[in-house]
Amino acid sequence: MNLSFQKLNSDTGQVIPLFQPIFADCEIELVLANIDPFGNCTDGITRTYSTLTSSAGDNVKALIDWPSNQYFNIWVVQNIESGAAGYAYYPGISPNIDGVVMRHDYVGGIGTSNGSNYTERSLTHEVGHWLDLPHTWGSTNSPGLPSNCTSDDGIGDTPNTIGTANFTCNTAQSTCGAIDNVQNYMDYASCHYMFTEGQKAAMHAALNSSVGDRDNLSTLSNWLATGTEIGRTIQTCVPTADFNNLKRSVCAGSSLTFKDLSWNGEVTSRIWAFQGGTPATDTSASPTVLFSTPGIYNVTLTVSNGIGTDMLTRTNIVEVLANPGVNSVPYAEGFETIAFPSGGWKVENPNNNNAWTLSSTAAATGIKALRLLNHSGNISGSIDEVITPSFDFSNISGAQLTFKYAFASKNSSDSSELNMYYSINCGATWTKRFAKTGANLVTAPNTTNSFIPTANQWTSVTVNLISGTISGKPNVQFKFQFKNINGNNIYLDDINISGIVGSQELLALQYDFEAFPNPSKSNVQVKMNLEKSQEVQMELMDVTGRVVSTSSFDALAGPFQTEISNQGLSGVYFLRVSLAEGQFTKRIVFIP
Repeated sequence: MNLSFQKLNSDTGQVIPLFQPIFADCEIELVLANIDPFGNCTDGITRTYSTLTSSAGDNVKALIDWPSNQYFNIWVVQNIESGAAGYAYYPGISPNIDGVVMRHDYVGGIGTSNGSNYTERSLTHEVGHWLDLPHTWGSTNSPGLPSNCTSDDGIGDTPNTIGTANFTCNTAQSTCGAIDNVQNYMDYASCHYMFTEGQKAAMHAALNSSVGDRDNLSTLSNWLATGTEIGRTIQTCVPTADFNNLKRSVCAGSSLTFKDLSWNGEVTSRIWAFQGGTPATDTSASPTVLFSTPGIYNVTLTVSNGIGTDMLTRTNIVEVLANPGVNSVPYAEGFETIAFPSGGWKVENPNNNNAWTLSSTAAATGIKALRLLNHSGNISGSIDEVITPSFDFSNISGAQLTFKYAFASKNSSDSSELNMYYSINCGATWTKRFAKTGANLVTAPNTTNSFIPTANQWTSVTVNLISGTISGKPNVQFKFQFKNINGNNIYLDDINISGIVGSQELLALQYDFEAFPNPSKSNVQVKMNLEKSQEVQMELMDVTGRVVSTSSFDALAGPFQTEISNQGLSGVYFLRVSLAEGQFTKRIVFIP
């Protein structure tokens, strides 16, 4: 920003000759504070953890707000709720919201920025607003309108213009009778290079005005109070220990890399302590640590410099899962007997409000199900997740996951989301496999009351898992994620996983096993060629693993044939055949 406000950017020569005579050095310098409002040493940057960062507006300002008559506040966030890259208020706004809110990827040309001219200098544009500059077409956010020719920005040397609406850079553009200054920081063109002398005068007037207390910012008394006085000696601060605060998951026998994110002062020495890790301690800025034993572990970072020391311990920050997964397929969970969350089931509640819980209010089957209360207590934009235990899919093919849910909206503006993800690396990364949003998600009419589903307001979902990215993997987990956007309560029940054990295919081939027709509208014929006389047992199971029928035969060596009765069944079933040498499972489909 200082390069822009002081006409020091290396590309100042890009300004076309027409506007070079009014290209201004605004003689404005911005300096990071060295003393905070409480008299403490600071590097002028604070870091505040809040889920509001994902949908930010003026709501983030209450989290930390230094007095606007002493400091210029800039809040850097993940996303802005309006969809803007950034926004600012003119002088005179309420002091508690005075400043600039900016998306992280529009702050300068490094870090997460894409480095383009427009992105790199967007913060300069917003600071221009904070210093009382309108857009070059006037005080609206709508460039490109012919009516803008009658509005203007009130600054004499910026030509009247309708503004650039498509982020291009046509320096010959003339929209209101004169060549437009498209290269101005206060346009929306893709070539931000300059302020004019008239804009400089307007910004200086703002800084010398009592409106918004701008006139106090550049006084000697304020420079001394904030540690920004000319010729100052920058005070060295005690570092604040910090590293990633998100829970990390890893399979046993795998490694995680950590990064020192300490701030507020230079770190001259550090020591990490990794519970359950190898090495157990480390002094590097970004150590890689092996975790061999399943469990949940703490990580501690201690940082120091010549001024002092700070230590941070994050408890239960690393989860190491058994590999392969601890559960086999088929699997069924109706939540009737489970002490949820337990047995590998986990709940994530980043907004720290209502979370997924076990409830007996309503159920698809039985008397219990999972419920997330969104009717009240969960703000719009909140995200809640429930994660399944891990499963061993090493020898599974033809797998699928089924579940039932019930959901209602409060009103027609609801755009809530239900997503299901899978992970094949113990939760380190997740891939979306199922999604429903808005009207496609609802199973019951809108209601302003707290939603409780009736028996016919549940719907069943089947998710195919036969992709090679899932089948054959030793550790698979699933995550159900609900994003609340004006939604009501949602319920989840009867999560079942089915599949065919692939390693048993060899046994089926050995006995020339056949099941036909398959799919079938009636009975299914089963044929085998037995190598010796033995007992043959057969079990027909549904996708939950429940045994539908059993049969047993004392069969002689040689050809063997029997029949699996339809019994009025419909859907996917599994026939498990047990022989002296072992057992195998075959998928059977009955169609109505």
